[in-house]
Amino acid sequence: MGFLSPIVALIAAGITVPLLVSLYFLKLRRRQVVISSTLLWKRTIQDMQVNSPFQKLRKNLLLLLQLLILAGLLLAFARPTLRSAAIPGQRIVIAIDHSASMNATDVSPTRLDQARNAALGLIEDLEGSAMVVSFAGRAKVVQSATSDRSLLRAAIRSIEPTDETTGLRSALQLVEPFALEGAADGPDQAKSLVVYVLSDGRVRPGDAATDQLALRGAKLNFVQIGNTDKDDGPDNLAIVSLSARRDFKKPQRVQVFTALANYGPNAVRTNLTLRLDGRVQRVVPVTVPPAAAGMGEAASQSVQFDLVLTGAALLALSHDHTDDLPADDTARLTVAPPRRLRVLLVTGGNAFLERVIDSIGVRRLVLMTPKKFEDQDPTMLRRGGWDDAAGGEVTGFDVIVFDAYSPKAAPLVNSLYLGAAPPIENLQLLPPTADAPKAQVLLNWQRDHPLLRYVALDDLVISEPGRLALPDTAVTLATGQAGPVMAAVAVEGVRHVVSSFDILNSNWPMHISFPVFLNNAVHWLGLGGQSEAGLSYRPGQVAVVPVTGAIEQLTYRGPAPLSALVRGGRAVLPAFRRVGVYECEQEVDPPWDRLTVNLLDPIESDLRPADQLEVGTATAAAISKSASVRREVWHWFIWAALAVMMIEWLVYTRRMHL
Repeated sequence: MGFLSPIVALIAAGITVPLLVSLYFLKLRRRQVVISSTLLWKRTIQDMQVNSPFQKLRKNLLLLLQLLILAGLLLAFARPTLRSAAIPGQRIVIAIDHSASMNATDVSPTRLDQARNAALGLIEDLEGSAMVVSFAGRAKVVQSATSDRSLLRAAIRSIEPTDETTGLRSALQLVEPFALEGAADGPDQAKSLVVYVLSDGRVRPGDAATDQLALRGAKLNFVQIGNTDKDDGPDNLAIVSLSARRDFKKPQRVQVFTALANYGPNAVRTNLTLRLDGRVQRVVPVTVPPAAAGMGEAASQSVQFDLVLTGAALLALSHDHTDDLPADDTARLTVAPPRRLRVLLVTGGNAFLERVIDSIGVRRLVLMTPKKFEDQDPTMLRRGGWDDAAGGEVTGFDVIVFDAYSPKAAPLVNSLYLGAAPPIENLQLLPPTADAPKAQVLLNWQRDHPLLRYVALDDLVISEPGRLALPDTAVTLATGQAGPVMAAVAVEGVRHVVSSFDILNSNWPMHISFPVFLNNAVHWLGLGGQSEAGLSYRPGQVAVVPVTGAIEQLTYRGPAPLSALVRGGRAVLPAFRRVGVYECEQEVDPPWDRLTVNLLDPIESDLRPADQLEVGTATAAAISKSASVRREVWHWFIWAALAVMMIEWLVYTRRMHL
């Protein structure tokens, strides 16, 4: 509790309290009367003794009650305040982060529980309407705007933990219409909207830094969750990367790469254990230095394992250090059996492209003219499944490469289009405009995407590349001077990588980056989105499982049950929400029988709470770390003083009656 006017109340107390007490020291002026006896006047004698100015005060209930009345009035005069969670009369949006980092136990029991308790505190002081939003990989309205506290409490308690990454942008996009609704009613209504973001602030740089997310006068408050002790902050040793590769020449040889990162204030010595199908294969002692002070970079340590593995296996890596986030203490992946891809090249003639594809280690390369391709049965082009250990033959293809040719119908096989585009809704290959330069360079490209990993496009020069018009679900991979020139799009589980320019109209064939890109693209498309030997997913991703036979539905058991119907030889599973191993209850080919989900996210593993949120809106220029406000409660003391005054009156009248 605080006071807005304590000095004024102290001055008033210094004046009134002595005056009240002095009334009980005053000696009354009495008229002298001669009487026969004082036996019946003992109380009068006592009263005279009480009013003696230098005599010690006796116990007096009336004086105590009057002092309590005066204390209540003086406290009200000091204008006492309490920390309150919300401002009366405002429209409130409570956005609760339930991503992976909110499962940390640096506060008891978890950060998510702390956030829920803080949200319940906001509801207790609510005098307007509120809306509850949860956000992780995606945002969801848990409870629409209402003033019913019981509904709001139930919505807050219903928010469950996930292992997804934090998506603040999606939460702000969800709140935007609510802010616009208030703005339409006038500026006063817009300003009455307060958005409380309850999170540890572990969001990706630029996730919400956009001027498009303008809440139109609403106020954004950041409620910081987590342990903020700079000297003894959260402790977390995380596995932040895990991958496996097979040797092209000796497929039985597997190299496993991993990295650990220490986000705690102290150095950590631990044992890193490698298991295959539950059996321990290697134990390596590792020492990781502490993270830099404050919000500095985490210390990391890389480890490599060399194995001999002829078939599929479930590989698991774990350390034995006890920290505040168990989700990143173990990482798993399913090592696929050795497999070399079958590729179909549809071209009118391109010897250079043929040689490059043949050099990247494909099992079989088939050439086909566009005319012959259109005569094929689309269902026969799709590969039936993975090769078995004995190298059994399987009909169909893993990848189709279209060289400057657009098919009449999008194939059911993952495909790469060079200077062409598939007939997909809202996807168009537009010709260059009249004012576009003849020769163009790329402005930017996604260096961290598996398709462009280790691909340098700085010196790429393209002649009249045109541009791509893309659907909302497409991922832009590279952008030229006129717009997108390379993108990836998925339709019903089939992946398509599209390039707007013919490689022969560029200097790309002269660069080493082209065979690297082609190797990435063929393996990324052919292995179902995986460019390496290990199959694993991240929380929030969707798995597309190829299915053969008469199976109508796939069901997986694991941290959370998953099921999906089989359509067109594929089952598209719902997005993963928790890390762990998911085992299929039906018979499917490896490695799809055991799907692994790992966190592997340095941002989520960094448990150090952020001091502020970087939000690129004018309404969030000043972000508060606390959601509480000071509310005056002087009226409580006025009512208390009145109640004591009634008691004092009853005591006085009863004494006079006696």
